[in-house]
Amino acid sequence: MAMASSLRPDRDVNNMNFNAQVDEMLTALRHTHARLLAPVDHQQLLLPTDPEIFVEDIMHYVMDEWRDDLRKEGHVLEQVTSWKDAESHYPRYGLRMAGGDVLDILFTGTYPETLFMHVSKAMPGQIFSDAKAVQVPLRVSNDPGALLYSILGGLKEFGKA
Repeated sequence: MAMASSLRPDRDVNNMNFNAQVDEMLTALRHTHARLLAPVDHQQLLLPTDPEIFVEDIMHYVMDEWRDDLRKEGHVLEQVTSWKDAESHYPRYGLRMAGGDVLDILFTGTYPETLFMHVSKAMPGQIFSDAKAVQVPLRVSNDPGALLYSILGGLKEFGKA
């Protein structure tokens, strides 16, 4: 059963292509970004040495806030708790779009040097697919707004291509 969006009832959620799905992600991200705009506490600019702290305090916070805005659009974002990257500790999420399609969102990189977000349309029987995917370089920062802004900017660039 397809979930209808409370904000945009005129769209056909059952026939969205990958670009339209990324656009849906951007819509929710814009709402999240508007809510999270806050001054940076300059006393907390140093990155933690433990990547688990960065993931818990920054990444999960941003993704939890984004999850709330995606839910308002009729989408479901869930962390894949069975996924564990012992080296970087970056998480993986599944995003079930209102029309039923599933997108994989995987964060990769080497903490604290690099962070990338990979968004891939899940194909039956496969974990990830390069056929419909986007990779976004992200800024590693203690500022949740900087992380959110780099996600938003990277997905916007993909939408222009």
